[in-house]
Amino acid sequence: MADWKLITQYAENAKRQMILDQTGGEKEFESLFDSFGPDGMLFFKRAEAYEACADTISALADFRKAKALFPMDVWKEKAQAGIDRNLKKYVR
Repeated sequence: MADWKLITQYAENAKRQMILDQTGGEKEFESLFDSFGPDGMLFFKRAEAYEACADTISALADFRKAKALFPMDVWKEKAQAGIDRNLKKYVR
Protein backbone atom coordinates (compact mmCIF):
# COMPACT_ATOMS: atom_id res chain seq x y z
CA MET A 1 0.00 0.00 0.00
CA ALA A 2 1.37 3.42 -0.92
CA ASP A 3 2.10 5.87 1.89
CA TRP A 4 -0.73 8.16 0.80
CA LYS A 5 -3.25 5.32 1.12
CA LEU A 6 -1.93 4.42 4.55
CA ILE A 7 -1.93 8.04 5.70
CA THR A 8 -5.48 8.51 4.41
CA GLN A 9 -6.65 5.39 6.25
CA TYR A 10 -4.97 6.45 9.51
CA ALA A 11 -6.32 9.99 9.15
CA GLU A 12 -9.87 8.75 8.58
CA ASN A 13 -9.61 6.59 11.71
CA ALA A 14 -8.28 9.54 13.73
CA LYS A 15 -11.12 11.70 12.40
CA ARG A 16 -13.72 9.19 13.61
CA GLN A 17 -11.97 9.01 16.98
CA MET A 18 -11.89 12.81 17.27
CA ILE A 19 -15.61 13.12 16.55
CA LEU A 20 -16.31 10.69 19.40
CA ASP A 21 -13.61 12.01 21.75
CA GLN A 22 -12.07 15.30 20.69
CA THR A 23 -9.10 15.16 23.08
CA GLY A 24 -8.30 11.55 22.20
CA GLY A 25 -8.62 12.28 18.49
CA GLU A 26 -6.36 15.31 18.73
CA LYS A 27 -3.72 13.14 20.43
CA GLU A 28 -4.09 10.56 17.67
CA PHE A 29 -3.56 13.24 15.01
CA GLU A 30 -0.50 14.55 16.86
CA SER A 31 0.93 11.05 16.80
CA LEU A 32 0.29 10.87 13.05
CA PHE A 33 1.99 14.25 12.51
CA ASP A 34 4.96 12.95 14.53
CA SER A 35 5.12 9.87 12.31
CA PHE A 36 4.42 11.39 8.89
CA GLY A 37 5.19 15.09 9.22
CA PRO A 38 3.01 17.85 7.80
CA ASP A 39 0.79 16.03 5.33
CA GLY A 40 -2.16 17.62 3.53
CA MET A 41 -4.45 14.66 4.17
CA LEU A 42 -3.78 14.75 7.89
CA PHE A 43 -4.71 18.43 8.01
CA PHE A 44 -7.72 17.81 5.76
CA LYS A 45 -9.17 14.98 7.85
CA ARG A 46 -8.51 16.85 11.09
CA ALA A 47 -10.28 19.86 9.56
CA GLU A 48 -13.29 17.67 8.80
CA ALA A 49 -13.26 16.45 12.40
CA TYR A 50 -13.04 20.01 13.75
CA GLU A 51 -15.90 20.96 11.44
CA ALA A 52 -18.00 18.08 12.81
CA CYS A 53 -17.17 19.27 16.34
CA ALA A 54 -18.31 22.81 15.41
CA ASP A 55 -14.80 24.27 15.86
CA THR A 56 -14.93 26.55 12.84
CA ILE A 57 -11.69 28.45 13.53
CA SER A 58 -9.62 25.26 13.82
CA ALA A 59 -11.35 23.75 10.78
CA LEU A 60 -10.53 26.85 8.71
CA ALA A 61 -6.88 26.80 9.76
CA ASP A 62 -6.48 23.12 8.88
CA PHE A 63 -8.34 23.35 5.56
CA ARG A 64 -6.00 26.21 4.61
CA LYS A 65 -2.92 24.17 5.57
CA ALA A 66 -4.25 21.17 3.65
CA LYS A 67 -4.83 23.28 0.54
CA ALA A 68 -1.29 24.64 0.69
CA LEU A 69 0.20 21.15 1.04
CA PHE A 70 -1.91 19.21 -1.47
CA PRO A 71 -0.11 18.68 -4.79
CA MET A 72 -3.26 17.71 -6.73
CA ASP A 73 -5.82 20.27 -7.88
CA VAL A 74 -8.77 18.01 -7.06
CA TRP A 75 -7.74 17.95 -3.39
CA LYS A 76 -6.94 21.66 -3.37
CA GLU A 77 -10.53 22.21 -4.58
CA LYS A 78 -11.93 19.98 -1.82
CA ALA A 79 -9.95 21.92 0.76
CA GLN A 80 -11.20 25.19 -0.73
CA ALA A 81 -14.78 23.92 -0.45
CA GLY A 82 -14.12 23.29 3.25
CA ILE A 83 -12.72 26.80 3.60
CA ASP A 84 -15.76 28.28 1.88
CA ARG A 85 -18.21 26.27 4.05
CA ASN A 86 -16.52 27.31 7.25
CA LEU A 87 -16.14 30.95 6.25
CA LYS A 88 -19.91 31.09 5.79
CA LYS A 89 -20.36 29.71 9.31
CA TYR A 90 -17.77 32.10 10.74
CA VAL A 91 -19.29 35.28 9.30
CA ARG A 92 -22.81 34.48 10.51
